[in-house]
Amino acid sequence: MQISQESIDELRAHVSVTLEKGDYEVRVEHSLKSFRKQAQMPGFRVGKIPMVLIKKQYGKSVLADELNKLLSEALQKYVVDNKLDVLGNPIPSETLEDSGDWNNPDAFTFHYEIGLAPEIKLDLKKAKFTRHTIPVDKKAIENRIKDMQRQHGKVNDVKKAGNKDMLLGTFVQLDENGEILEGGIENRSSISIEFVEDKKIQKKLVGSKINDVVVIEPTKITKGHDDLGKMLGITNEQVHDLKGEFKFGVEEIKSLEKHEVNQELFDKIYPQGEVKNLKDFKGKIEKDLKEYFDRDSEWVFRRRFVVDLVEHMKINLPEAFLKRWIMLTNEKPVSPEQLDKEFASYADSLRWQLIQKAVLADQEIKVTADELEIEAKKFIGAQYAQYGMPMDEETMSNVAKSMLAEEDERRRITDVIIERKVVDHLKTLVTIKEKSISYEKFAELAAEVK
Repeated sequence: MQISQESIDELRAHVSVTLEKGDYEVRVEHSLKSFRKQAQMPGFRVGKIPMVLIKKQYGKSVLADELNKLLSEALQKYVVDNKLDVLGNPIPSETLEDSGDWNNPDAFTFHYEIGLAPEIKLDLKKAKFTRHTIPVDKKAIENRIKDMQRQHGKVNDVKKAGNKDMLLGTFVQLDENGEILEGGIENRSSISIEFVEDKKIQKKLVGSKINDVVVIEPTKITKGHDDLGKMLGITNEQVHDLKGEFKFGVEEIKSLEKHEVNQELFDKIYPQGEVKNLKDFKGKIEKDLKEYFDRDSEWVFRRRFVVDLVEHMKINLPEAFLKRWIMLTNEKPVSPEQLDKEFASYADSLRWQLIQKAVLADQEIKVTADELEIEAKKFIGAQYAQYGMPMDEETMSNVAKSMLAEEDERRRITDVIIERKVVDHLKTLVTIKEKSISYEKFAELAAEVK
């Protein structure tokens, strides 16, 4: 057996494998004998078919199978022995022709193309990134207090709507003449007047009384298709085609009476007696907001950091090879159009994997069993907390162990820990500048990275 390698470019190479008869002959004979033991042919008992007939019927397919196995083993060994950092797997060459006589087997030569991983340099001293932060100012504290007053307030029925009240009633679709559309949309829903941005419509709604009927365009009092669909109880397809006006019959009017800022409110939000006055209350809120905003800032930064770092490092990939490899090896057929559409995202994901691999090797990062269990407990605790279901330590440990016993879950949690450690290290290699922005601007940034 002979294996040779010839460079195509910096990230691709041809690997040629020549197999002599002595490399595969014994394996082929052994497989044919195994076939003979099980093969059935009219006129012969099982296991007694002459070998010449076995070779005639199964010879070429057995030869092809054994050559494929031998080639796979040889290429894998070659990659390991030569410490090649390859992407994907070797694929048949597009430009070099294989050689060999299948009718009179002797020497065969097969040509493959391999994709090579680029060298990842972790010298990132010139890389600069921005971590956006949200200031905890008086406005943020006051807004938080207002939210708490609303959350713990009391809802009352009123006879006349104010500018912060909610109307409950039924939407009924109208035709172009302002008549009820036969077979049209009808749905009971609500309108929160303070969130209606169109001032003319808001003015029309303020002062409404029970049994009043208001004619409005639903598209002007909602934010986006999802909001409109929920309000009218319709599908996304119906939302896209929706036009015209609806009548809204007011059936109930709800007014929120905000909770007073007093000791009762303090004790509802914090442990009883922990906050004794407004100054303490604002101090606790400020501390909580700082922690909350900092967690949000870090989450957004880390998500954006990965994307921006990949872009900054400008890692070259053997794209032509990778596209061919995907087309040849994907379980489901991939069209050229689909590949072109999705390749950029795949390529950036691969670049991030290569960066992580380089950091893991450079820092010898490992994940311990204790770290896996701690991470699993965090995940389980957060999941159960969403449903208001606290869990004792022993139960949580048992659930975590059950989760980690599943290979897919264990791998997923391992990946989470590894990525966190990799990002933590990469942050020490770059320059990070903090920039304070408004909560509204920060919300826009957060929406971009979800």
